[in-house]
Amino acid sequence: MNLTTTVMMILVFFLLCSGIFQFTFASNLRIFNHTSEDKNWTEAQHECNETGGSLVTLYDDEDATFMQKYMTKSSSWFVSSVWLGLTKTRTNVTTWSNGAPFIFNRSSVNINDGQQICEAMDKNTWKGFTCSGKHYFMCYKDNQYVLIEKKKDWCQAELYCRQHYSNLVSISDEEQNQKVIKEGKNKTFWIGLLHDEWEWVDKTCSTYRTWSDLSDSAGTEAKCTVHVQYLFPKPIKPHECFQGATTFCSTGDTRIRVINRTATWEEALDYCEENYISLLWIKDVNDQEAVKQWLEGNGYTGTFWIGLRQSIMFGFWIWKDSPVLESNWKDDKAPEMPFSNQCGVINATDNKWSDENCFNEHPFICAEKILKY
Repeated sequence: MNLTTTVMMILVFFLLCSGIFQFTFASNLRIFNHTSEDKNWTEAQHECNETGGSLVTLYDDEDATFMQKYMTKSSSWFVSSVWLGLTKTRTNVTTWSNGAPFIFNRSSVNINDGQQICEAMDKNTWKGFTCSGKHYFMCYKDNQYVLIEKKKDWCQAELYCRQHYSNLVSISDEEQNQKVIKEGKNKTFWIGLLHDEWEWVDKTCSTYRTWSDLSDSAGTEAKCTVHVQYLFPKPIKPHECFQGATTFCSTGDTRIRVINRTATWEEALDYCEENYISLLWIKDVNDQEAVKQWLEGNGYTGTFWIGLRQSIMFGFWIWKDSPVLESNWKDDKAPEMPFSNQCGVINATDNKWSDENCFNEHPFICAEKILKY
């Protein structure tokens, strides 16, 4: 290697490490922990806060399944009830996602206890739908209204709008209402109005609301919730906040999303960037543990594409735009040119990384940003 090449490698690596290209490293992968001693809800949330987290938020069936398996595997005895971060404490039941005052109303929604209803424009009329349903949606920015013809649930739609525009559209008067109708092209699409008495304590947006039989709690003033193991797959149940349950915490602002379809590395990258943030990155030992916890907890096997690739010019490995600071290579050695392949996979059994031909097809793992209000 001549002096010029060496200097260029040092310069490029310095730029990567300087933070100029580090878009992804501001985030941490979500990781979980629990304690076996029963506590009331306030005590449990305080315990989670002490480690920089909060009582867990569930985002979908995969989260609930993971929690079920994790508690079964981690506990030496049967755990009946585990605290969730879902509480009945929202002061404004009907709110715009951008915090705008609710002064103009064309809604006919009346929610029942436990319901989460999001507003959409349907045949030029406001209509409530379950927030987990998938529809087109309308974003806005600087008085521009843009109909996005991709189907997402309400939280995913709001996250997309925040990443690419400003927010889901809010409506403050009839003139604006008519403009939204006109731009909507007679489609059914989400607007930014949410009806919900319940909220997650970490202030994140989740459309997961799989209750057990709420009639069991009729007439009670229970404002907290638990995940009840024996009620799975409908595990969420109201629970009096002063009663005891197991503490289950999570930290981190990025979800691990395993995609069980096969693709080349570039196809996987395109899919993740279109639907989430990017292919998965692993920046430190905490992220290593988070990935191990998620893959083992859900029983995944085989190899998966992650965001690792090798610079063809310089030979070092990067996470798309950021340096590899903490590695977990098979045989504890990064593959080197000229004998290496230029893309990286992770083995779900031992969590070791290895190089692969970028044109091979594998399932893959994306990173998904968690939306906070």
